[in-house]
Amino acid sequence: MSLEGTIPALLTPFTDGGAEIDLDLLDEHVAWLAERGVRFLSPLGSTGEGVSLSLAERRRVIERLAAHPSGLGLLPGTGCNALPETIELSRFALDRGALGVLVAPPSYYATSSAGTTRYFVRLLEALPPESPVFAYHIPSLTGVPIADETLRALGPGLAGVKDSGGDLDHTVRWLRDFPHLLVLSGSDAFASAAYAAGARATLTMLANVLPEELEGIRQGERAGSRQELLTQVRELVGDFPRHAALKRLLHSVSGLPISAVRPPLEELTPAEAADLDTRFATLRGEIHV
Repeated sequence: MSLEGTIPALLTPFTDGGAEIDLDLLDEHVAWLAERGVRFLSPLGSTGEGVSLSLAERRRVIERLAAHPSGLGLLPGTGCNALPETIELSRFALDRGALGVLVAPPSYYATSSAGTTRYFVRLLEALPPESPVFAYHIPSLTGVPIADETLRALGPGLAGVKDSGGDLDHTVRWLRDFPHLLVLSGSDAFASAAYAAGARATLTMLANVLPEELEGIRQGERAGSRQELLTQVRELVGDFPRHAALKRLLHSVSGLPISAVRPPLEELTPAEAADLDTRFATLRGEIHV
């Protein structure tokens, strides 16, 4: 099964206060996505609050999704600051049928591209041959970019990269300069342009809420208005605590219960929730897709 198309950066639902993962609600969300044509999921990344979960919790999520009756392909986030934990979690995911693993570079120490390269080399050496590893470029959160030098050094040992740097020109250049890699576009704001430049997949936060709009863009169906909606909704989410806003939008669109975030992330205040609801409804009414 080849990764392509719309891949939600899957939200992780929590019970009140972020105490526990709500696995039943996770199942419901995945079923809702599958009904809308989604074939792949990427749990435990930045949108999925992966770094806020213990290793045991991350294993439980992977096991739960691997057993989901929808049979969706998985690309879980397995990056940890401690290399042995990244190796352990990556092996666990691959053993349970994951199509690959998405690994952000360790973010505590400000290191050179050579240090990041060594981290990925050690990871690849510790996994079974030809294990599909995707490097996760999100320097706004990690503070550590995936440099071109790292991609060149890893060569065909690396399966792909997710570009969440927010720079369309950077994504387009990677598509051009690294044709052997599967470059996953990480921004809803330029999904249409990424596909026009040759991208085969988008891995984004709004795919949790508006998967049909992203897939419509890929298929070229009213791509202009769909892209306008996604761009404006992404800007809207940026005006609020992002994760809590996404979970509320999912409730608005799907009718699924609203779940909590885990500290240190913040919930919406009642005033913020009301403002988000109003502005989202206005956008959907103004932009016809």
